[in-house]
Amino acid sequence: MVAVTGEFHRSRPRDAGSRADCIGRSSVVEWETMNANPDRRVFILASAAVGAGLVLGVSGCGPTARRTAAGALNMWLSVASDGTTTIRVNATDIGQGAQTGLAQIVADEMDADWSKVHVEMAPVSDATMVKRGGYYTGGSSSIRGGQFELFAQAGATARAMLIAAAAKRWRVDATSCLTSDGAVHHPPSGRAFFYGDLAREAAALPMPAGVKLKSRAERRLIGKPVARLDIPEKVDGRAIYGIDVKLPGMLVGTVVQCPFFGGTLAGVDERPALAIRGVEHVVKLGNSVVVAAQNFPAATKGLAALSPRWTRPRNPIASDDAMFAELARNIGASDSTIVASDTNDAAGTVRRVGAALADANRVFEARYRVPFLSHSPIEPMNATAQLTDGGCELWAPMQNQGRMRDDVAKALRCSKESVTLHTTQVGGGFGRRLETDYGVMAALAAKAIGKPIKLIWSREEDMSHDFYRPASSCIIRAALDSGAMIRAIDYSGATANDTAIGGFIGNYPIPDVVVRQKQTAFPITVGAWRSVDPSITVFFLESLVDEIAHDAGIDPVAYRRRLLVGDARGLRTLDACAEMADWGRAPAGRFRGVAYFCYRHWGTSVCEIVELSVDESRKVTFHKVFCAIDPGTAINPDAVEAQAMGGIIMGLSAAFGEAITLKDGRVAQTNFDRYPILRLANTPEIQVRVLETPDAPIGGCGEPPVPPAAPALANAIFAATGTRVRALPIANAGFTI
Repeated sequence: MVAVTGEFHRSRPRDAGSRADCIGRSSVVEWETMNANPDRRVFILASAAVGAGLVLGVSGCGPTARRTAAGALNMWLSVASDGTTTIRVNATDIGQGAQTGLAQIVADEMDADWSKVHVEMAPVSDATMVKRGGYYTGGSSSIRGGQFELFAQAGATARAMLIAAAAKRWRVDATSCLTSDGAVHHPPSGRAFFYGDLAREAAALPMPAGVKLKSRAERRLIGKPVARLDIPEKVDGRAIYGIDVKLPGMLVGTVVQCPFFGGTLAGVDERPALAIRGVEHVVKLGNSVVVAAQNFPAATKGLAALSPRWTRPRNPIASDDAMFAELARNIGASDSTIVASDTNDAAGTVRRVGAALADANRVFEARYRVPFLSHSPIEPMNATAQLTDGGCELWAPMQNQGRMRDDVAKALRCSKESVTLHTTQVGGGFGRRLETDYGVMAALAAKAIGKPIKLIWSREEDMSHDFYRPASSCIIRAALDSGAMIRAIDYSGATANDTAIGGFIGNYPIPDVVVRQKQTAFPITVGAWRSVDPSITVFFLESLVDEIAHDAGIDPVAYRRRLLVGDARGLRTLDACAEMADWGRAPAGRFRGVAYFCYRHWGTSVCEIVELSVDESRKVTFHKVFCAIDPGTAINPDAVEAQAMGGIIMGLSAAFGEAITLKDGRVAQTNFDRYPILRLANTPEIQVRVLETPDAPIGGCGEPPVPPAAPALANAIFAATGTRVRALPIANAGFTI
């Protein structure tokens, strides 16, 4: 094993899509390496495309890949005559740097000139629907789950074809040729060709089979902290976000939707809006009203002049208390979804857990709950739509292009092939832009007015008509042996319009765990929020683990070490974080809390320690957060570090002060004055250590750092004050920052 340690204190431009002006202040990065050598196949695109130079398509990998007679292509790369390497991807850059990571993989394997690498989104078509049958960015799936192998093989195959073209022209053996920085070299004769000079000839050659990938020692870009490709244009203003799109003859619109979930538009008098200078149309869309005008201020004034009449749902959520009371009544319901740690013998696991609880030396029981959360991206929902002959063209910041295409086609009653999508830069996604409502609404408005329209939601509409992280409540019972070790767990919960199951089983090698979840229906929209289920379940589990450790008088890190016996990777991650923090030696007046998380689906282990102080008035000061993260292979350690920092900040913010509350069927929060997110002045110093286990599958990095932040924070609050917070947000327990 090779270990390289470096300390990086750099000023880096942050993505314009961040939720706030908050960033960590410094970091420490370490990466450790072992060897791995994956293999995948590559196909050449149709010969009609060869005129542009060397063009490669990457075959779909895994059982979900679609296939046709010519091979199902999901993404490709091309080399132009000027040497520019264009890499088409199906991953939206939403601040995570995935496009740079994918480009690193290709450029490294083909020895491309990094200064001439360009990335663009792949066209949205059935052929590109290969990520579990879709085209989307979510679930930390941009590089893991076969993506690395796909792109690595594409790069390696391109390199082999370029070498073959050069060798043919020189009439030498291909094994005597080398590649570097976008050129093929023949050392014996001192000759060289740039890739652009060889592109046409290479594209005409038969594609080689079984091209060997580079060893880790041969890699030039993979594993290096390469500067992200998207940053320069975001810094100098060249980046075009959805809200920046302009089309000839375009109107600008804004919208108001029924404030009651499940309600509809009963009627509206259009005349007051149409009397506003610049307003051209008022469009009624079932549960909303769109005002289209020559500019956004006019559209806003026109909308403010209207007094829509709304129908109310029959059974609105009266209050948060009523909602949580209903969740509590549904805990343990007989029709709950049941998931067991041993999925091959779920019934047997249920019996064993019941027996363990009955025979336990002690049963530790606790109740926890979390609220609805808003995504609150800085750029509110927006999309620009223009009707075409028989279809529609749409420009929008998107995370789910496949679903957007299909939903727009369905709404307009046109074919999927007639919908053309353009993905703009994204000013924050966090899962909200996996939904398609904002794009469909723009398309319907364009159809109604017969002109292109850019539809921009106000902050108030964005916050009060989100697809929220579900509220959830649970009772957890743990069977403990005489040494206070957990032998079995029964987790019974109820979640609003969802089941919070993921992330609870497998965090520790506890053999018998049963999760029961009752999906409880409420008239409110919910959806994926960064880290999805684990943002809920890891708070529950890591709070429980900490409570058991303190109750037994065992150090929280030492207790987790016992739970992780047999999990070498998990122990290494936990120990690395404890070492960073110098656990057990907090500075005077400061207190620490720890949380560990490993979700096998994401393939990443992470441990976080929060260091804080609390004064006599219960004001909390965040001092430091230490994080050790192991994603298997770190394509770009700098990007992994940035994702860890951003995820920690988002997790701390949500845990401390964020909550969407309900009253009389509508959301009480409509802007940041009542939905406080963590500000720069309150953001702690964050230190990140990036570990690697390359013989493990490549893991995700966008979501895993989020879940541990909330329990680590709550556990630190307990260490400082003796107050155990079991219901988020922590501010509701009387704490301030």
